[in-house]
Amino acid sequence: MSKTSEMLFEYLRDIIYDPSRAELAVEKLDEDFVMLGQGLMYFAQCFSQYNAFAKALAKGDLEVPPPPQENELAAPLKSLHASLKHLTWQSQQVAKGDYKQRVYFMGEFSDAFNTMTEQLAERQQKLEDKISRIQKKTTSLEQSNLLLTALMHYVPQQIIVIECNTREIMLMNDIARNEVNNDANYLENIMQIINNCNRSDNKHDTEIQYADGENERHLMVKSYFLEWNNSNAEVFVISDISNVKSRMKKLEIHAYRDSLTQLYNRLFGMLTLDDWLYEKKQFSLIFADLDFLKYVNDEYGHGEGDKYIINTAKYLNIFFQAAVVCRLGGDEFMLLVPDMEYDEAHAAMNKVSHNLQKDEYLEGKAYSYSISFGIIAVQADNNLSAGDILSAADEKMYEHKRMRKKARRA
Repeated sequence: MSKTSEMLFEYLRDIIYDPSRAELAVEKLDEDFVMLGQGLMYFAQCFSQYNAFAKALAKGDLEVPPPPQENELAAPLKSLHASLKHLTWQSQQVAKGDYKQRVYFMGEFSDAFNTMTEQLAERQQKLEDKISRIQKKTTSLEQSNLLLTALMHYVPQQIIVIECNTREIMLMNDIARNEVNNDANYLENIMQIINNCNRSDNKHDTEIQYADGENERHLMVKSYFLEWNNSNAEVFVISDISNVKSRMKKLEIHAYRDSLTQLYNRLFGMLTLDDWLYEKKQFSLIFADLDFLKYVNDEYGHGEGDKYIINTAKYLNIFFQAAVVCRLGGDEFMLLVPDMEYDEAHAAMNKVSHNLQKDEYLEGKAYSYSISFGIIAVQADNNLSAGDILSAADEKMYEHKRMRKKARRA
């Protein structure tokens, strides 16, 4: 009985902490525990699938196949996987001009995303309404090209009319002409990209990327075939959506940044820690905590407390330029420093502490800055989990804080 319990316990422990060693000889179990052993082996299989799936999602791999349907352990992750894939598809649809997409399950990101798509839809609708009104007039009035030509110069998009057979330019509005005047190859490059796309006989929307020197521009091109001055012509309506693309990129960046310090946030830090452990990197993890932040907030206001946090972030960035520096929240920071041993990390943190105490902002202040820290040097052969390493660094930080309190009292 005792031997069987020991075998089952060791097997369960290895499943969680060291799956590569997890083995169970069911035939050596007491008869009453064979079914339990088989159940644990099935659990190990489900847990292994769950773990591999979670790591792939953490790295952003949405093409990874989910565990089989019977693996109920992975059900929440499979739901998350489906939500992320749907969000990716929604973003792709927005990039194609479908501004009806809405997100309702991601908090503040949902608000920002939905506001952006609503604004894009409103602008697109305004443009389409204007074009529709113009088209109605051109079908009801003879020689309406003169009116349309006048109106096009007030449209905020670039409009270019080209004769279908000769490919000669029949009309450009002022905005399009400015683009051509600034870049002699602009129109040629745009037309080459468009002609390489498969387009219908009536209308087509194409999103293209255009290199403008060192910058990359994103353009949405709508094309229409119509009769213009007794010739078959094609009208191109070109909208510059570079700012929209830029805002989307900034939203993605903000998801990983702390708004106060502009350091990486807890989410990015924990994802990076998991990645480094999975990749067997050698690094030092530093857990740092500000001393007396609550006192500064209570006595001098949260503005002074925020300044305390910002100044600390400044010195952490200065002394650890190669590190991933994160604000975990409140007065806690985590640093992941590649290829740095304990002694080197300790010396650098002492310099941070010294410079923080001498910060010029403190001149004339009735309080001081100080920081406590704990360091864990992680080797390539490490077997500890991210949570275990962070907890160990947290304990070392509190040990450092207690030692310094004793020193001040002495």
